[in-house]
Amino acid sequence: MNEIRPSQPPAPNPPRFHDEIDLVDLALALWRRKWLVVSVTLAVVVLAALYAFARGEAVKATSFASIYSLPKTVDQRGDDRYVIEPGAVMELTQRVFVPKSLTEERAANASGDLHDLEVKLDQPKETSLIVLETEATEGDSKRVEALHESITDRIGVLVQGEVDDLRAKLDRRIEMLETRLANAESLAESLSQAGGDLADISLELTEIKKDLLSAELEKSSLGNGRLVELGQQRELDGGVSSTLIVALGAILGLFAGLFAALMANFISAARERLHGEHEVEE
Repeated sequence: MNEIRPSQPPAPNPPRFHDEIDLVDLALALWRRKWLVVSVTLAVVVLAALYAFARGEAVKATSFASIYSLPKTVDQRGDDRYVIEPGAVMELTQRVFVPKSLTEERAANASGDLHDLEVKLDQPKETSLIVLETEATEGDSKRVEALHESITDRIGVLVQGEVDDLRAKLDRRIEMLETRLANAESLAESLSQAGGDLADISLELTEIKKDLLSAELEKSSLGNGRLVELGQQRELDGGVSSTLIVALGAILGLFAGLFAALMANFISAARERLHGEHEVEE
């Protein structure tokens, strides 16, 4: 006999949530309001274009750099050394030379409606270079060159004074060593004729000749400071271009148009629901 099984209730349908977002309905809603999206996008693009072209092309800023090379010489061990330390030059230039030159530049251009210039200083590591940099426009190139030249001239006077002092010291040292060498050679000749011991005087002669050679080498390697570059130009970033502003306006306008269409669709749906509930109540 066939067993009679109790009938089972049908499986309940999964609950349906009315708050779920249907992408097809969303796409249809946006399509129905496509002209709103287009209108908002065009409005933002027009505003961006008006702003971009109303401001005009920005004046490109330019960086003007001048480079001064400090002199070096050779010490007694044959190693390079600075005639004057770059740190000392940087400090004096920052505290004295730059303010004086800026004051003179402002006084010379007081009659014109010109903006003030600024000077940045840098001393790259492991180099003998002092770098002056000023940001200005192309029309200020002559002013910047005159300002940098005034500062580097002051640096040059400072450096030349140190070079002259060192050269004078080396001249006196060489003269003294030459005198000692002549006296030692005369003494060695006298001892040789008298049959005396030349060991000590020979050692002294060697030391004097070594010191004399070192002093002459240091003097011959002593150079002067020099201006490597005056007012070298380098264009800086001129900011956001007009084309990029319009492109960004188009992207922003598209998102704004989509948002406006969604908000309009939401408001319309809310009104229909409120109207339907009002009719049911009546």
